[in-house]
Amino acid sequence: MARNTTPTYTIEFPLHLPTWQQHRLEKKIKMARMVYNSCLGEALKRHRAVKSDKEYRKLLKENKSKERDDQLAAIRVTYGFSEYGIHRFVKFSQQKFREHIGSFEAQKLATRAFQAVEKLHFGKSKKVHFKNSTDDISVENKSNKTGLRFAEGAILWGAKPTKKNPKPKNWLSMPISAKPNDEYAHLALTDETKYVRIIKREVRGKIRYFVQLIQAGYPPTKRNRKVSNDETKRVGLDIGTSTIAIYSEDKVQLQELAPECNTNTNELRRMQRKMERSKRSTNTTNFNENGTVKKGKLVWIYSKRYEKLRQKRKEMYRKITVQRKMAHEKLANDILSLGSDVRVETMRFQSLQKRAKTTTRNKQNGKMNRKKRFGTSIASRAPAMLLTIIDRKLGIQDCSLKKIDTHATKASQFNHITGEYNKKQLSERWNDLGEFLIQRDLYSAFLISNTNETLNAVDIGLCCTRWGKFVELHNDEVERLKQSSNKTLRWFIA
Repeated sequence: MARNTTPTYTIEFPLHLPTWQQHRLEKKIKMARMVYNSCLGEALKRHRAVKSDKEYRKLLKENKSKERDDQLAAIRVTYGFSEYGIHRFVKFSQQKFREHIGSFEAQKLATRAFQAVEKLHFGKSKKVHFKNSTDDISVENKSNKTGLRFAEGAILWGAKPTKKNPKPKNWLSMPISAKPNDEYAHLALTDETKYVRIIKREVRGKIRYFVQLIQAGYPPTKRNRKVSNDETKRVGLDIGTSTIAIYSEDKVQLQELAPECNTNTNELRRMQRKMERSKRSTNTTNFNENGTVKKGKLVWIYSKRYEKLRQKRKEMYRKITVQRKMAHEKLANDILSLGSDVRVETMRFQSLQKRAKTTTRNKQNGKMNRKKRFGTSIASRAPAMLLTIIDRKLGIQDCSLKKIDTHATKASQFNHITGEYNKKQLSERWNDLGEFLIQRDLYSAFLISNTNETLNAVDIGLCCTRWGKFVELHNDEVERLKQSSNKTLRWFIA
C-alpha cells in the first residue's frame, strides 16, 4: 500500500460536548471497537493458517534469499493474510455499521489490526490484544472530504441533515476553537487538513475525547523557540539508558533523561501485590494447588477494589507518559539550539532490554549475577523516543539525525591522542589521557561530534583543533556535577 510521504504534523484539541453528543460519539466508538476486534480476529485466523501451511514451514527453514521471500509472500497472499486482504474482509463486516462508520474509517481500523498481527507473525511481538470497553481507542479517516472530517471550524461525522431528515440520529457536529492567546494553534488551523483522528482516553478516572488534526506541511515556529539553522555547527550525543552526554563547540553537558519520570517502584510494587491478592481471592478455581494459573480458557472475575487499583495504576502510567514526552520535547529543543548537524551512535535499545542469556557468578562473593539488564531504565527514560523527536524536528529544517557506525568508530574505547583502542568496564567512568582525566560519556560525545563525513571514523585532526576548548568546558561541567543534588549524575563522576 502506498504511503503518503509529504510532510505532516499533528495538533490536538479537547472536545467539550453536551451529553447527547457524548452518547452519540460513544456509540460510534463502540462500533469502531467491534470492527477492530473482528478484523483482529480474522487476521489471527489467517496468520495461524499461514503458519500451519507445510510449504510455508519448509521455506522458513531454507536460507534467506529474494526468491524464498517472494514465495513466502505469495503463500501469505493465497491465504488472504495481507493488508488488502483484511480490507476486503472489513468491507462486508462494516456493512451493518455503515450509517455510523464509513468505509475509510473501517479500512484504517483494519490496517491497524493487520499491522498488530503482522508483528506477531514476524516475531516482533509475543501476542495481540483485543480492545475492551475500558481501553483507549482512536478512529481516523483517510481523507478530509467525506465521513469524519474538519470543516467550517467543526468536526463533522455522519450524514448531514436534509429537508427529509432534519435531525439524523448519527449526525455529529463538534465545534473546536483555539485559545485566544494560542498563536501556534491559530496558525496551524490555517494549513490544509489531511485527515482527522478522534481519540478516547481515560483521564483521572473520567472518559475524555480529543481530536487530532493531521495538517499538511511543517508546523509553525514558536516565538520562544531558539533554533540553530547553521549546519556547520556540530552536536555530538552519547546517549545511554538513563543519561545523555551533549557536546558542542559552546557547551558540554551531562544530563539525566526525563528526571521527572522516576516511577515510585515501591508504591507500584505494593499496588500490584494488592491486585494479585484480590484476583486470587475472587478466582480461586483458576489456580492450581501450587499457585500457578490453570491452562485453557478461563473466566476471570474482578472485584471493585481490583478495578479501582487498576484505574489508579493506569493513571500513574498516563501521567508519567505525558511528563516524559514533555521533557523529551524540551530537551530536543535545547539540543537543536546548539546546532543542526546532530550526530549519535547507532544503538539497539531493544537488545539492552532483554535479559542476559548466560548465567555468571560474581568473582568476589561467588553469588549468581542477576540476569536483568536495562529494561526498567529504558521503559522509564525512553531514550529512543528522544532520538525520534530530534529527527522529526530536524526534518523541519530539511536535515536528519546522523547515526555513526558504532562498531567502526568505537567511541567509548578510542584515544585520539595515541590513536589506540582500549576496552573498559562499564563501571569505569573516567578516561586517563596522560595529563588529563576526562569523564567517559562526555569524551564519547566529543569524539562522536568529531567524526568524518562518512561517519565511520574519528577525525583526529578536528579533535586536536577543538581539544583545548573541550577540556575547559569539560572541567566546568564536572565542577557543576560535583555540586549537584542529583545522585544519579554524581555517580557518573564518582
